Amino acid sequence: MLRLLHLADVHLGARHVELGSAGTDQRERQWQALEAALALATSDHCDLVVIAGDLFDSNAQPRRTVERAAKAMGTAVAAGARVVILPGDSDPYDAASIYRTYDLTALAGLPPDTDGLHVLVPGRMTLVVPALDLAVRGYVAAPPGSLDEALGAPRDEAETGVRLRIGVAHGRVGPAGTTGMSEQGVAASGLDYLALGGAMAPVDGAAGTTRWADPGPPELLDAGAPSAGQALFVMLDPDRPERARVEPRPVGRSRRLRVDLPAADLEDELALIAHLASLADADVACEVHVSGTRPAGLQLDEASLESRLAPGFLHLRIHDETLAAGPAAAAPPESIAGAFERDLGDRIAAATTAGHTEEERELREQLDLGTRLLAGSTGMPV
Repeated sequence: MLRLLHLADVHLGARHVELGSAGTDQRERQWQALEAALALATSDHCDLVVIAGDLFDSNAQPRRTVERAAKAMGTAVAAGARVVILPGDSDPYDAASIYRTYDLTALAGLPPDTDGLHVLVPGRMTLVVPALDLAVRGYVAAPPGSLDEALGAPRDEAETGVRLRIGVAHGRVGPAGTTGMSEQGVAASGLDYLALGGAMAPVDGAAGTTRWADPGPPELLDAGAPSAGQALFVMLDPDRPERARVEPRPVGRSRRLRVDLPAADLEDELALIAHLASLADADVACEVHVSGTRPAGLQLDEASLESRLAPGFLHLRIHDETLAAGPAAAAPPESIAGAFERDLGDRIAAATTAGHTEEERELREQLDLGTRLLAGSTGMPV
């Protein structure tokens, strides 16, 4: 049985500008996720580690970043695993490629003739390991577009005789004719397992006899990204009808949290502050959505709230989606305030009937602000 660890979209060196001062900590979390994954490969006695694109966030990386990555992978190779890397969209194999600029094998401290660390690039797109009864093949669309043609290409002569075939590609499985690859193309490949990257979220499936999967990033890359934090442990057995078994393994610390709060449950801003403070976690990127009709005592200042509460989170974003209360049910008195409320009430009713949601929201805000001003609630003269 072949034991494989599958990673993708590590994006070492990402700047995380949106995280501000927390960006440095998040870059270190990415390193920790990679190192945790490689430690898993060692503890689980994996024969192979596959990185399906975007190991680096760009080709413009300082030498110390490449050295640290190479040494981490060299440790896994020294423990008995082979590491196979496919360049992706962020670190493509072009004239300025990081894989041209640096010799990863040398930086990893490995002998130059080793096949323990292999980058899938033109001229080296297939790695055959007879001792593992295995062939690993990289797939790149040329010209950029669908990968179906590449998946359907004839096998290399070197692949003849091995019983396990793994493909590595950076793209998504979708309807035929879209960017990426179709289920028909995957099925036609005849692969036992297709290791994917680029989806930025865990996805998997099967087409024909081929099992395919994408683990998503091992760590959060930005506050709005889908879920992240895992690698995939894959067991391949040529003697089983379903050759590939896939298990997710957690390797990252950061996580996303979406909080949906009805405005009716919050008496005032202090109630929101107390609730969010109870959720504070330095490993959480939190998205808060407050919606519904806003009680009279609740006034939300998103920027001020974020500034006050953000130090307790990896990242915090508050979205005020509330609606100000509509006109009172009873007829307003015959006064300046009453005329104002009647006029806004009629315009709100017309916008609601017409389905003009944004106009209705703006009119409700005007009614709320005008009513408070006319009532003297702000202390300003009327």
